[in-house]
Amino acid sequence: MADQSLVPLSQGAGYGVVVGIGIAFGFGMILVTKFLERFLQERSDHSEMFMVANRSVGTGLTASAVISSWMWATAIIWTAAQAYLYGVAAPFWYAAGCSIQIAIMTVLAIHAKIKIPNGHTALEIVRLRYGAAAHVVFIFLCLVTNLLSVTAMILGAAGVITNLTGMHIAASTFLLPLGVIIYTVAGGLKATFLTDYVHTLVVMVILLFLTLKTFSNPAIPNLNAFYDILVEADKTRNISGNYEGSILSFKSKSSIIFGLVHSFGDFALVIMDTSFWQKGFAADTAAAMPGYMLGGISYFAVPWAVGTTIGLAAIGLEKTSIFPTYPRAMTTAEINSGYVLPYAAVALAGKGGAFGLLLVVFMCVTSTTSAELIAVSSIISFDVYRTYINPQAHDKQVIRVSHWSVVAFGLFASAFATALHYGGIDLNWMGYFLATIICPGMFPMAFTILWKKQSAAAVTLSPILGLASGIAAWLGSAYAYYGELTIESTEAQLPCLWGAITSTFSSAIYSILITYIKPQNFDWRIFLLLNQVKDSDASGENSNANSSKNSSPSPSTGHTRTAKIADTITTPDLSQTQHPYPPQELHRMHRAAQIASIFSIVIGLVTWVVWPLPLYRDYIFNRPFFLAWTTVSEIWLFFCFLVACIYPLIDGRHVLKRAMISAWDALSLGKARGMGKDGREVNEGIRGEGRVRIEGTEVVGLSGGGGEKEKVEEKGGDIEVGGVRGI
Repeated sequence: MADQSLVPLSQGAGYGVVVGIGIAFGFGMILVTKFLERFLQERSDHSEMFMVANRSVGTGLTASAVISSWMWATAIIWTAAQAYLYGVAAPFWYAAGCSIQIAIMTVLAIHAKIKIPNGHTALEIVRLRYGAAAHVVFIFLCLVTNLLSVTAMILGAAGVITNLTGMHIAASTFLLPLGVIIYTVAGGLKATFLTDYVHTLVVMVILLFLTLKTFSNPAIPNLNAFYDILVEADKTRNISGNYEGSILSFKSKSSIIFGLVHSFGDFALVIMDTSFWQKGFAADTAAAMPGYMLGGISYFAVPWAVGTTIGLAAIGLEKTSIFPTYPRAMTTAEINSGYVLPYAAVALAGKGGAFGLLLVVFMCVTSTTSAELIAVSSIISFDVYRTYINPQAHDKQVIRVSHWSVVAFGLFASAFATALHYGGIDLNWMGYFLATIICPGMFPMAFTILWKKQSAAAVTLSPILGLASGIAAWLGSAYAYYGELTIESTEAQLPCLWGAITSTFSSAIYSILITYIKPQNFDWRIFLLLNQVKDSDASGENSNANSSKNSSPSPSTGHTRTAKIADTITTPDLSQTQHPYPPQELHRMHRAAQIASIFSIVIGLVTWVVWPLPLYRDYIFNRPFFLAWTTVSEIWLFFCFLVACIYPLIDGRHVLKRAMISAWDALSLGKARGMGKDGREVNEGIRGEGRVRIEGTEVVGLSGGGGEKEKVEEKGGDIEVGGVRGI
């Protein structure tokens, strides 16, 4: 429980947000899903829509989804804590550790769409190429990645919510995923794209308010006063490893180590977290590159601006009476638990700031958790259930397993986070520890898409060997530096850095060495044999009957066919295999891949070399430079708001228009009600010049031109006349 004297909000506020708004979002998303199903024919009970949103997501919504995928509650909480600990350099290195990964994922996403146009998850690609052994290894690695990332989010967010409201930590941990489970089960990936948008909109508006409030409040009325209060705090504060121990120096040893550990972890989170691959597969072919590029560039502002403003403000305000812990300084436990951000928000904006931050944390954790739940459900339903348990499963069975997987994983992640909390594990420990565990599969997974020589033995053994090497380096260096293995020694920067470096690069070395013993010469055309999953069976009985009559897998049962190809790595006459995309589309996508590769190199050079290295010198920010630095971060945050919240509306205006027209047509059909000539109810609706009359069970369609009858089709209770659809 939080210290009640430091709690700015009531428990009622906490439960109201976590339970009330969570459930409201859940039911709201159910309504949105029904709207999409009725007026845009996007059915979430089909696995292509549930898993990859029918591969129809545009550039704006893709960019917004990428931003929201990185909009971790732990990101904004941790960047503020690191800024408080290490000064002005830490938020920049946090941001640099996010953007380059999204840029590289742009390349991988485009290559994946070219080579595996009908892919659902990264794991089915591993099975198709290497077989069952490698598939099982990567199922384990990806599930561990998803579990640890969700656990870190819940652990950090629950701690902050408890600090803000006084809720019991176990209650906030278990209730946080509740609303997410509801709408994820109901809506699938397209629902998560849309809720991501709503969540991101709320988060961006509040973050803009809080960051601007940093230098427009009674204690810090403007940017000049902000600089003055930091200079004053600098006189009594000495940061080890910083030039002259200054808050305002970019030459910071600890900040760079933090940035490296964080960057390794984020590389693995992008490549080993299957939710990013699903967003790549879900994006329309024309949207993958610009969507990921826009998202990567825009998101840079979030940790940079939040850390630079709110994180540094905590340093300046800590010794003033408006700071919640005054007159004492924050304890190490409070800092490591992520309380810097809530304390600073309360000091800057009072209870309004506390409630705004409560909403931000809740929205962030639910937004990112929704994509993680979909990713895990796809692994369990496609890569476990349909591959090893019931290869002949029809679409409805796959969706049912997906739904149960969402519920089970949400509950397990909450229980795991609670266990870690009571075991003494905090946000800081999870943040530094994560990279060592999730990095070993990174290079082998990337080689699966990019290098045709990598062998099955290499991809199977190298992650296991890399994981063992990384853990050995992490624990061995912790013991060597501190003489003991405790929570404090294993969360220290250098042991975690050596563990991350070892697990990342040793797996790449192992893969290359094992491959050249017996290299594979993989034919990329095999990936084209992966088919979309069709809703070929309406019932389990029909499915079983059809399966007994024809034992060979049909093209519609894509995952069954994948298993057979993976086991033999041979196919009949690949020369007859044709790519589903036309040649001009393939040419455009190859060109996009080249542009994305150049973009990745440029982003890497700018964020890790051209921009930061000239600042890494014996220099303390003067007033004009600090004002410019802070102003640019805030302008960039506004740009992120435009990309994440405004551009999706512009980009999707045609779809929105079509949906509104369809909804209006449906309402119009329901307006004209009267009685037929035999006394039965008549519904009449008009769209343009066409008219539909429904008299009891008799359906008559008339065209507006010559009065001739028009064909009427009935589909599952819906009635379609030409292009008009009614209920």
